Amino acid sequence: MFHLDLKTRTVVQAIEAQDGVDPGTRFVQIEVVSVTNPKRYALLFQLSYQPRNGEKIYLGSFSLYPADNPGKFIVATQSKLKNEGSLALTMVLSDKPEPQAAVKVSIKKMTFRRQ
Repeated sequence: MFHLDLKTRTVVQAIEAQDGVDPGTRFVQIEVVSVTNPKRYALLFQLSYQPRNGEKIYLGSFSLYPADNPGKFIVATQSKLKNEGSLALTMVLSDKPEPQAAVKVSIKKMTFRRQ
């Protein structure tokens, strides 16, 4: 389980051999299991792939709607994932939250889908 909040806005997950990433892997699935966002600040999540040797590749983004609603989301891999490197999921707030605002998002380990 990963947790994002106003202090920790990015989580990194290593891609491991047992994840079975191959050229047929078309999507990364992100399951948001809980959201604490009482003021309903707009939340955007950006997913990037970092190969072991190479530049970071932006894959895509998704938003919660309403802004406090958990769910399952998929982001296309653009056939750029390899069975190495890592994924970085970053939470972006388009609104300027109060410094003491309670914004917390919990997600399960990201998984890979062929279709």
